[in-house]
Amino acid sequence: MTNWDVFKAIGGISDEAIEDARLESATSGSKRKTRRRRIIGAVAVMAACTALVLGIAQPWKGIKPVAGDNPAVDTSAAPGSVSPDNGVMVPAPPWDSVYISPDPMPEAPEPGVAADMMAFFIYNGRMYVQTGQYADPSLREGYVCTVKGDIDEWSGADEYVEGASSIGGDVYSVKGYDTNFRLCMDGPDGLIEFYDCLSDMTLYSGADLFETCLHVENYVGAYYILDADWEENIDNRHELDPESLEAFVSLLMVSPMQEWSAWSENGDIFDYEYAEVHLYFELADGTTVPVRLFENGCVMYGGSAVRVCAYMPGAIFDEVFASCT
Repeated sequence: MTNWDVFKAIGGISDEAIEDARLESATSGSKRKTRRRRIIGAVAVMAACTALVLGIAQPWKGIKPVAGDNPAVDTSAAPGSVSPDNGVMVPAPPWDSVYISPDPMPEAPEPGVAADMMAFFIYNGRMYVQTGQYADPSLREGYVCTVKGDIDEWSGADEYVEGASSIGGDVYSVKGYDTNFRLCMDGPDGLIEFYDCLSDMTLYSGADLFETCLHVENYVGAYYILDADWEENIDNRHELDPESLEAFVSLLMVSPMQEWSAWSENGDIFDYEYAEVHLYFELADGTTVPVRLFENGCVMYGGSAVRVCAYMPGAIFDEVFASCT
């Protein structure tokens, strides 16, 4: 599907914030157990930072982003002309936020042209897309609607309307998740499958996605899969000590969000052929949140085609990246 909506965000990470993330991880031992209609939010840098600070109520509370240039990025060290051929680039400054409107829908494929179409449905003017993430049916809550699976590769653009879908069945809410972000349908083997909607939201920091929507702060376990195994769809898991990720999660929540799509200032992150690792957070509710780590310091939610990343280069990121290779 094309015409995915994307996000930008403002702010940076101060040295003090990074150090606070380290200190918080040392004192929080009890907390265990991937276009066209971008609407730039008319939000001043300081107002956005204030909103971010008010929204943080986890171990990363008090770690404040700073306005203006991103001090985590040393632009003086950037090559004169960055490209996918000359190494890790310095991204465009994350000064602007982008509001994602709920109404833009994907462009339909050319009639008669086969397409590898992700399963999706449109509900309340919002498109919910298959994540490939499954969960126990105990998380299925109230009935929402029924969709008929009336969209295929021959469908015209005028058919992408309320209730349209490429898969048929009943849709339900998910216990503990905002219905504006996540709904579910029955999946294989008696499980439910999540369908996420990354629209009608403004992302400033990692907390806006990884905490508010995905609840990564509730992780109780973690593992990684090597990129070579992931490419071959081999489920060869390597367990990680959850406590070793505390500083990483704290910093993730206050890191600025950036757009890395083909039409962004940064360009398509996959064009740079960065080394990747695939990290999975196992949550207390029995769900798993997949994230992709890129060697340049970007962290992206692995359950969506939307190419939005938290940008958090530095020692904390590098240590986790190295532990997953």
